Amino acid sequence: MVGGVTRLEWPPMRPMDIDSTFVPYLKELVREREQSIDLDDVASRRVRMKHKRLSTPLMGTDDVVIGSRTVDVATRSIPIRTYRPRGARGLLPVILYIHGGGWMYGSPAQSDSMAIEYCRCTQAVVVSPEYRLAPEWVFPAAFDDCFAVLRWLYDNTTVLDIDSERVALAGESSGGNLAAACALEARCLDQPPIRLQLLNYPALAPDFSSAAYQENEHAPVLSSREMIYFWRSYLPRESDTSDFRAAPLVAQDLADVAPAYIVTAEYDPLRDDGIRYAGALTNAGIDVTHVHAAHLTHGFMRAWSASRGANYYAQDNCAAINAAFGR
Repeated sequence: MVGGVTRLEWPPMRPMDIDSTFVPYLKELVREREQSIDLDDVASRRVRMKHKRLSTPLMGTDDVVIGSRTVDVATRSIPIRTYRPRGARGLLPVILYIHGGGWMYGSPAQSDSMAIEYCRCTQAVVVSPEYRLAPEWVFPAAFDDCFAVLRWLYDNTTVLDIDSERVALAGESSGGNLAAACALEARCLDQPPIRLQLLNYPALAPDFSSAAYQENEHAPVLSSREMIYFWRSYLPRESDTSDFRAAPLVAQDLADVAPAYIVTAEYDPLRDDGIRYAGALTNAGIDVTHVHAAHLTHGFMRAWSASRGANYYAQDNCAAINAAFGR
């Protein structure tokens, strides 16, 4: 445990013992929340999120070169954002980083800080796809976009000077869902295996009866009601819940899936998703590391520059990727 804990009341939910180094970030986040996400207008919230990103300048990017391009597949073009260590030479490992946002919000630009940190601490090229969002685009649109970019990386290694033998997937929340789904589907590729799937508090199945959903009905950052809203917006068809590309926890065959590093948070309706998936992968003989972040909420990784508690787990993320890349 880094630092102490601060006991906070977030009526009407149960008291929480929050990592004291995370409290200032959490209070500011809650203060900015105008209303429950499921009650907010989607278009208006997207505009506010974009404005906040544009009004917050990036800091300390001199050592990272940020670029953009498109990946053309079939009848569409998928924008991607790229991050490369400045001055790096030769073929570098690559991380396909998939942003979160409940499949409804976010963009690579709004997740710059995460991608930049991964690039900086692993000295790898990071590629972040701007996948299609719900509710305008429901499953499998987001998955199709992310998996298409993964295939493009294998087929176009010279474009970004990347090493196809060292590929990792990373994502948080809904991005963790998409990363896990891509790892499962990637077993069918006639390509080198993915070195690691790094899943931070991933959404892996719409099981709303779990203890985590019951205990976090009114949790800050992400409540159970908000997560249910995200799932139902992404998977409006009941039949999709049995598709492992939508809900990786329902996969019957986990053989030969990439090694996994899974992080769960105490105050998070998705906590049990990650715990169950770590167990299922382990039972299938997959190399799994499961790290549980006590005293922290969903989304805590975004505070890794502001909270010593969050930074502790973020550095573990980077160490896991470096180890997977043989460093």
